[in-house]
Amino acid sequence: MLSMEMTSMQRFEAALNHETPDYVPVSLFGGIFEVHFVPGMDVVRYGTSGENMAKAHIAFYERIGGDNIYCLSDMGLIVQGWGVRMKLPSEPDIHMALGKFPVKEPGDWEKLEVLDPKVDGRMRLYLDACRICSEKYGDSVPVGVSLPSPFTTTTHVCSMEETLVHMMTEPEALKKGLKTITDTVAEFINACVANGAYFAGYLVTRASWEITTEDQYREFGAPSDEEVFRRTPSMVNIPHICGTEPMFDLVNEWKTKHKNVKAISWWDRGAKSNLKEVKEKWGKSLALMAGIDHTNTLPSGTPDEIAAEVKDSCKTAMAGGGFVLAPGCEVSPKTPWANMRACVNAARRYGKY
Repeated sequence: MLSMEMTSMQRFEAALNHETPDYVPVSLFGGIFEVHFVPGMDVVRYGTSGENMAKAHIAFYERIGGDNIYCLSDMGLIVQGWGVRMKLPSEPDIHMALGKFPVKEPGDWEKLEVLDPKVDGRMRLYLDACRICSEKYGDSVPVGVSLPSPFTTTTHVCSMEETLVHMMTEPEALKKGLKTITDTVAEFINACVANGAYFAGYLVTRASWEITTEDQYREFGAPSDEEVFRRTPSMVNIPHICGTEPMFDLVNEWKTKHKNVKAISWWDRGAKSNLKEVKEKWGKSLALMAGIDHTNTLPSGTPDEIAAEVKDSCKTAMAGGGFVLAPGCEVSPKTPWANMRACVNAARRYGKY
């Protein structure tokens, strides 16, 4: 047992490297939930200003705790640079949504151009937020960004249905678009690193069996993912799959080939492979970021029910390190503040090494 309490960075880094931290670290993935921690803040103000985003992250971290700051806005940050129009929320606690897509025909994939993260879309928001947060906390708190993989991004510039059709009927056109998107995502990630980001929640949300087959993802998604990993050596990449049938073997392969791929984040309480199964099969290689249900327990459970779920997850996955307590996706804005604190407190109680 360690005699001195670690910083959040030391705790988070130890867990990702399968070393023994003092406590199981907590990653809360607050997203637009965090606007409630700044008076007068709303989703639009948050999603259009890096300074406002940083204010919300800092206020959330200071009030609730946890072991990282996780920048998350909406899926338009990159793709607005290609002409995607956003739909403003009609009521509080709803994300700005993707609107009109610029890619409608196969030939439109070739019209995409590599974007500049400092200028195009709203990518600069993450750059500003990362810089402000990292300047405040230095190397004591890991700052992360949540951003979509190239293949996930194809379904943000084109409808999901049309993208999957093009995958089968116009594969070469889609791959040309993927090349441009891959270049953009890699540049964006490196710009985030230059502004203080330590890790990326890398959204490989289409690497799930209910969306694609493994052969399809290996042909269209995985090559661009591996290109991103090669070109972002200073970023700790944590693939996140919020589907119900994640391709764990594929992510484990990335971990064995790319030292900057450290963990997998998924909805363990809703996916077919639960925390116990993944710990037994892949836990010696991949660090696991999971353990608390963001769909039921966090927003609707009592503090005692949350503590019980945290206790169960720590008992299941903390042995040998390699475990970060986290929800399976973004926390619901309807989650009571007391429940978030209960999650952190339970991790400190039941996740002590």
